[in-house]
Amino acid sequence: MNKLIAVSSMEHAELAEFIDGMSVLIGVPIRLSRWSTAELADRLRRADAGPWDILLGTAATVLHDPAIVERLAPLDRIDFAGFPPDAVAPDGRWFSPSGFVPVFCYDLTALAERGFAAPASWDALASPDWRERIALPDPSRSGAGYLHLSALLEHHGEAAWQTLAAIARLQPSISGSSTAPIDEVAAGRAWVAATVSTAATRAARAHPALRWHVPDDARRYEYEVFGCRGGSPNLVDAQRALAWMLSPDAAAISRRYGKIVLGDATAADALPYALSALNVLDAGCLKPGRTAHWHTLFSNHANCN
Repeated sequence: MNKLIAVSSMEHAELAEFIDGMSVLIGVPIRLSRWSTAELADRLRRADAGPWDILLGTAATVLHDPAIVERLAPLDRIDFAGFPPDAVAPDGRWFSPSGFVPVFCYDLTALAERGFAAPASWDALASPDWRERIALPDPSRSGAGYLHLSALLEHHGEAAWQTLAAIARLQPSISGSSTAPIDEVAAGRAWVAATVSTAATRAARAHPALRWHVPDDARRYEYEVFGCRGGSPNLVDAQRALAWMLSPDAAAISRRYGKIVLGDATAADALPYALSALNVLDAGCLKPGRTAHWHTLFSNHANCN
């Protein structure tokens, strides 16, 4: 039996649910390979990346690289009628059914025992009270980390760097994924983690005391993009599988993980505050300079792992 190969930088738990739905629809098994956003982007832009059929979700800023977009096939077998036009590429090579949401994750019980209130913003996180108690994802490796950085810069402008410089002096731990910071909180080594709602929701199932909040100064979401590899011998089945991402079942899974569902009239009601779409064009163009500046602030202070 033929099988499809999907590549992604999304969360394992959510991906498993998506793959189950797709496989049942098309009657073809799907094998998954998952990497961090930076690792996936590096593999997608290489001609020797190995076989794959479906790009099953990654950060939209990745598609700033034309070498990656050129490897995607026009999705001419998917019916996008009624779908938001800005959530589909003009040439039909990718689409975005949902969006990543940046959040702080923390153990509410542990904070209460220490007399702390959960931080509502990055500005609040810059307080000396949080010294050595913050866990962050590296924005050059993690899509979650770069979403937080870009959202904060969109909110505050260049003044955001002052907030980040103050946080760097608090010696946060730094890792390369959205899940590692949550693990630090769950283990009691950190009190607050920067991550995305997908990872935080999954972790809260295992650790009921965990809660998450979208920072007041980072209320943005980033399109997560899907596509098929140009030249795939399984292009018909791959497009049939991806069409499932427009289904009510797929939307229900995304909402369960705290994400924005595009084209859904109830999406604005899914969270208790409004979120704006990240300017992914600017974020993609400015990523090298932004991440380099971030590293100048954090490399001398943070505890990296």
